[in-house]
Amino acid sequence: MRQRAARHATRTSTIFTFLGAGLCLGTPTLAHAEEAAGEAPIVVTARGRPEAQIAVPDTITVYTQDDIARRKLTTIDDFIAATPGVFLINDQDPGTNMISVRGVSTNRNQSPSIAYVVDGLALADSELFTLRTYDVARVEILKGPQGALFGRSASGGAVDIATNDPTDEAGGMASLGMGNGFTWTADGVVNAPVSERVQLRLAGSYRNSDGFIRNSYLDRKVDGFTSRNLRLKAKIQTSETSTLNLRLAWADEDGGAAYISSENVTGRNGGRLSGAILTDPQGDFEGRFARKWWGAQATFAQDLGDTLQLTWSGGYDNYHKDFSEELDFRHDTPVTLDGVALFPDGIQPISQPVDIEAWTSELRLTSQGSGPLRWHAGVFFQRLERDRTDDLGPLLFGAEPQRAETRSNQIGLFAQASYDVLPTLEATLGLRYDRDRRKEDTIGTDTATTYARRAQTFDKWQPKLSLAWRPSKDFTAYVTGSVGFKAGGFNPLPGPSDIWTANFAAETVKSLEAGIKGQLAEGRVRLSLAGFVTDYSNFQNTVFLGNSVVLSVPKVNVHGLEASAQADLGQGFRLDGGAAWTHSRTGTYITPNPTPEPGEPDLVDLTGKRTPNAPDWTLNGGIGWEGEAGPAKLDARLSVAYVSRVDFEIDNILHTPGYASVDGRLGIELGAWNLEVWAKNLFDTRWAISAFGQQQLPLLLGLGPNGPFDSFTINTGRQFGVGATHRF
Repeated sequence: MRQRAARHATRTSTIFTFLGAGLCLGTPTLAHAEEAAGEAPIVVTARGRPEAQIAVPDTITVYTQDDIARRKLTTIDDFIAATPGVFLINDQDPGTNMISVRGVSTNRNQSPSIAYVVDGLALADSELFTLRTYDVARVEILKGPQGALFGRSASGGAVDIATNDPTDEAGGMASLGMGNGFTWTADGVVNAPVSERVQLRLAGSYRNSDGFIRNSYLDRKVDGFTSRNLRLKAKIQTSETSTLNLRLAWADEDGGAAYISSENVTGRNGGRLSGAILTDPQGDFEGRFARKWWGAQATFAQDLGDTLQLTWSGGYDNYHKDFSEELDFRHDTPVTLDGVALFPDGIQPISQPVDIEAWTSELRLTSQGSGPLRWHAGVFFQRLERDRTDDLGPLLFGAEPQRAETRSNQIGLFAQASYDVLPTLEATLGLRYDRDRRKEDTIGTDTATTYARRAQTFDKWQPKLSLAWRPSKDFTAYVTGSVGFKAGGFNPLPGPSDIWTANFAAETVKSLEAGIKGQLAEGRVRLSLAGFVTDYSNFQNTVFLGNSVVLSVPKVNVHGLEASAQADLGQGFRLDGGAAWTHSRTGTYITPNPTPEPGEPDLVDLTGKRTPNAPDWTLNGGIGWEGEAGPAKLDARLSVAYVSRVDFEIDNILHTPGYASVDGRLGIELGAWNLEVWAKNLFDTRWAISAFGQQQLPLLLGLGPNGPFDSFTINTGRQFGVGATHRF
C-alpha cells in the first residue's frame, strides 16, 4: 500500500518580521578560543582580500590549522559535519556527492550548488570535491548565494580551502596512525627553502582500510579503500614586487562502492530508516570504484606601485573514475520484475565511468592598502569536458550503452567595491556576469551513433549589496542581499513514457540576510546570530528514475536562523557551539506520479514538502581543555553533533530520524612529538546516509522475488585510533 507524507505548508511569520526589522542574522565561526583571545583577529579571504572575520558582512565558518588538528578533521565530510546549516550526502562512490547549504543541494551529474575553491581557483566538477584534504592551512565555508564573487554554481554558498605554502624555514613532519577496521594512515611534509627567493614544499597522504561495513551474504567487508596523495608546491620570488606560486598534485584511490542495503522500508516501517530495518548489505555483487586525478596550478602576483596588485591564476585538472555495482542489491536469483524472471543472474554489472578535463583561469586587479575605498575586478574562464557512460547492463536488454559528452565554456566578469560611507558604516557592492555555453552529445559506445545533440547558453547578472555598521572593533551589524544562479543542463534522453524532460532550466536564487557579530571580554567570548530568507526558482531536484535525472521544482521557500558562541572559560577550558534552523519547503508543486498504481492519480501534489537532504536542525557543540602534566602539554576535546530528520526524496517518505554522534580526542605534546587517541561516533550510533525509495523508482517497486524493496546505505559506525607525529 502506498504511503505519502502529510502535506505541510505552514510558514512562520515571526521570522519575517524579525528579519524585516534587520535585528537578526550572524555568522558562526568555529575558530578556537585561543585565537579568539589572541592579539591578532581571525583572518579570512571571503571577499577576495585578507580581513578580520568579525568585520565581514557574510555568514562564514572558519577552521584554522589548530581547529583541524584538535577536531581531527581529515576529509571534507568532517568539515561539513562540524558546520551547522550544511549537510553532505556521499552516495554510491566517493566522487558522487551532494552538498546541501540552507536547504538546497547539488545534483549528482550536473552543475553543483557550491563553489569549491582550492588555493584560489574554483574546481570545475563536484567529482573533485571529495579528493582528500591534507596539509591544509585554512578552510572557510560561506553560506548563502556567493555568485557576485564566485560565479555560477555558488547559488548555495562556497567552500574555500587554502593549503600550506612553502616557507623560508627548513623542516617538516611525519605522522603515522592506526585504527579499527585495520586502518593505517601516513602523512608527511617536507619544507625546503632552496634559496632566499625559492622555497619548495612536498606533502603526501596515505590511507588504507579494510572497511567497517560487512556484506552479510558475501561475508566480508565491502567499504575498504586505499588513498594515495602527493602535492608539490613552489614559491618563487621573481622580483622585489612579484611572486610566482606553482602547485602540482596527484591522487590515486580505489575501494568498495555501492555497499547498499535492500529492505521494504516503506511497507514495513513507513519509510523510517532506523532500528532493525537498518540491515547490512546482502547483495551478491561487490561494488568497486577506482579514480585517478592530477592537477597543476600557477599563480603570478605583481605589485603595481603601492596601490594595486595584478594577479593571474591558471589551473588544469585531469580525472578518471571507474565504477561498477549491481542494481538489485539482492542475492535472490532469478531476479524478477513485476513477477517475470527477467534477470537470471541479477541486475549486474552496472558501470558508469567518468572522465573529466578542465582548464581554469582568472585575472584579477586588486586595490592595496586600507583606505576608505577597497575594490577588485577581474575576468574568469573555465572549460570543462566531461564524459559519462551509462552502461546499465541487463537493463539495456541488448541495446548499446550511451555516453554523455558534456562541454561547458564559462566566462565571468566581476567587480566588487567597499566604501566607508562613515567611519562606522561600510557599503559593499558586488556584481558579476556569467555566461555558460553548454552542449552535450549522446553517443553510442559500440556504434558511435549520435542519438542526440543538445546545446544551450545560460547567463545571469548576479549582484550583491551589503551594509555593515561597526561602532567598534568588537561589534558588527549587517544586512546583505544577493542573487545567485546555477546553470541548467541535460537529462538522459527520455523515453515515451518517462516523466522528465530532455533539458532542464537554470536555477535562480534570491536571498536577504541580516546579522550581528560581537566579542566580549577582550575577545575571549564571541557571539553571533544569523537569519535569512531565500527564494529559489526552478530548484533542480535530483531523482533516480532508472538513472539520475533532474525535475525542476518551480519554487522553494527557505528561511532560518543560525547562531554560534565560543568562549575561553579560563583554566585552559574552551567552549563552542553552533545551531542552525532551516525551514526549506517546496512551493506549489504538482508533478507526474513516477510510480502510478491502478486507481491512483497520474499527478501528485508535493506542495509544502521538505527539500531532500536538508534537515531542519543541525547542532554542534564541544568543550576543550589545554593544560600541562610535567613536561607534557595536554589537549583534550569532546564534541557532539545532532542532525534532525533527513528526507532523502521529495515525497518525504524514505527518511532517517534525528540522530546524534559524539567525538573525542586527547592529544599529548612531548617536545617534537605529538601523540593522540581519538574516536568518532563514540557510541556507535547507526543511521542511513542515503536512500532511494520504491515510491520514486519504478524498478524497486516491481523488483522481486519478495519485493518491493527500498535501497539505502548505512553509516560506518564507530571509528577510533591512535597516532604519532614527529616534527623536525
